[in-house]
Amino acid sequence: MSPWKRLTLEEILSEPVRLVRERLLTHTGKEITYIYRPGPVAASFVLPVTEGATALLIRQYRHPTGKFLLEVPAGKVDPGETPMEAAKRELMEEVGAEAQTYLPLPPFHPQPSFTAVVFHPFLALGARRVGRPALEDGELLEPVEIPLAELYALLERGEVQDASTALTLFYARPHLKARGLL
Repeated sequence: MSPWKRLTLEEILSEPVRLVRERLLTHTGKEITYIYRPGPVAASFVLPVTEGATALLIRQYRHPTGKFLLEVPAGKVDPGETPMEAAKRELMEEVGAEAQTYLPLPPFHPQPSFTAVVFHPFLALGARRVGRPALEDGELLEPVEIPLAELYALLERGEVQDASTALTLFYARPHLKARGLL
């Protein structure tokens, strides 16, 4: 259904992510080159909230930024796994926690100019730590627990710099308010 016509398609990278270079004829008749990460690719994000109105987050080193960013637990949806199963797995792996209830929030495309990935955010209520994180090689993160009011104050001040975390918080806010947690 694309208004553009593919002239050539070449894989330029297969690991750690797949990237392609596509030569296209646009709707205006102009030829362009587009480099992107094709789909289907999915990731899950989970905002774990405890009975005490705190969020179980991570502060993770992100090499391209050179910073430790405050983030919700997140990760790729593995083959054969649903987004909710991935959210539960990532919560356990990154924070050592589980939750009683998972509410799906609206999915979104984080960078549609570069990738076909779809992010699936969840609000996890009744979260609690039950074990230790089991980090993957190369992950440098620390679990942190922050009161929801303080977390949303950080968001309002622009101190939550990870866009996917910020959008997950935005989508979760009405649910948290409706439950008296904010």
